[in-house]
Amino acid sequence: MFLSVQELTMPNINAGDQVDELVPDPQAAKELNISLMTVWRWDRDPELAALGWPPPVYIRKRKYRGRKLLEKFKSAALRRAIRARGT
Repeated sequence: MFLSVQELTMPNINAGDQVDELVPDPQAAKELNISLMTVWRWDRDPELAALGWPPPVYIRKRKYRGRKLLEKFKSAALRRAIRARGT
């Protein structure tokens, strides 16, 4: 049995599995309107880790964040800011 080129190059993903998009740190910083230095600080802040700041994924010395975790953090940070503003 021969495999097609597509079968050789495409990852084997089950129907229930979903591949998360990786967002480079410069793009994540731009989306959050923060500097890369702030991203570096947030990586070391346990309070933001508890809020859901996604851990970095390293690929060849570059850092990326999972899209789903980043969006989850954004919504948690927004809810926290709205709560703090209301008090």
